[in-house]
Amino acid sequence: MTEVGHRGRGPLVGCILLSGALGTVHAWSIFLEPLESRLDAGRGTVSAAYSMALVAITVAVLVGHRLFSRLPGWAIVGLAAGGSAVGLLITAAATSWSVLLLGYGMVFGLANGLGYAFALQRSAEANPGSAGKALGLTTAAYALGAALAAILLDGPIRDHGPTYGLRLLALVVGLAGLAAVCLVGSGRSVSLADRESALADWRVVRGLWSSYGLAVLAGLMVLGHAATIVDEAGGPGGATVVMAGLANAVGGVWMSRMRRSARQRLLVVLPATTAAVLMVGGLALHGGDGMVAVVVVAIVALTYGAIIALYPAVVHDRFGVDGYPLAYGRMFTAWGAAGLVGPVGAGLLFEALNAYRVPILLAALAAAGSVVIAGRGNTRSP
Repeated sequence: MTEVGHRGRGPLVGCILLSGALGTVHAWSIFLEPLESRLDAGRGTVSAAYSMALVAITVAVLVGHRLFSRLPGWAIVGLAAGGSAVGLLITAAATSWSVLLLGYGMVFGLANGLGYAFALQRSAEANPGSAGKALGLTTAAYALGAALAAILLDGPIRDHGPTYGLRLLALVVGLAGLAAVCLVGSGRSVSLADRESALADWRVVRGLWSSYGLAVLAGLMVLGHAATIVDEAGGPGGATVVMAGLANAVGGVWMSRMRRSARQRLLVVLPATTAAVLMVGGLALHGGDGMVAVVVVAIVALTYGAIIALYPAVVHDRFGVDGYPLAYGRMFTAWGAAGLVGPVGAGLLFEALNAYRVPILLAALAAAGSVVIAGRGNTRSP
């Protein structure tokens, strides 16, 4: 059973701080062009570090929960924040693509996923009567971290280069982690046996896996290339990363306030909105309209933020506090698959076509596929 020693506002605030620090992973696009120049590499090649980080996050979410019943909460937070800071410092020192993959893709990604999974689980455990709200706020903080990172780092990166920006980010992550260590408590989470015995309806997990993966593919592709998508259309790329992060966070906060009865309907409405915006926006971007690009990125970021807050709540509704970690971990592998395909695929298509129109239209089709699967009821919870 879940220990009760880590309930209350303090642990939730700690989870929000940790999640916000780790959410800076989605500010990646502000490093994209500077790292291309420093490493003399193509966009698809450099984007692979971001995709590798998303895959590593997925692996950590899938298996990391095994540590949660064995180590106190503060130790998990220390591993996550400390490991993330080390990964960013390795990335800052990278002079080759392989070191970039090691630092950002592997070390930062694995530590990030461990902390993100823990923040979600501990926030729900700390607030058993309002788990959906706690999960929404924690995922919103993950999104807000990207916006704050863009505000903090855009100028320093322009003035001093990506190395300085990555070192500064490592310092911020370390300090936020230190504060979270003091807040989350020392209690351990539910045992693996409890989780495994709670899972029964794998049909629901499979349906959620498919609809979730297709729904987030568009968001991950757009967030991974937000600055360069808007730059290519003639708009303000750096400012767009900030706007996308804020929109992403607003989506999560909005979802935290939604009633449980609305969640099944939103599984269809949110990706349908994404698909429509990308379809119209992808055609409009052909004319090189920078303001259209800004609006498209912002709306997709908003729906993405709502989607990544919606699905943990749906899983929690279906499987409960004991079944949630394992069920969510397995469903979350779809996020990793989308993260691998989306950013790298968009980068390679951009290199081949010198435009983002085709990857944006393909992402719209993926979101439409999520609508079809969710509409069939395969994701329905009781």
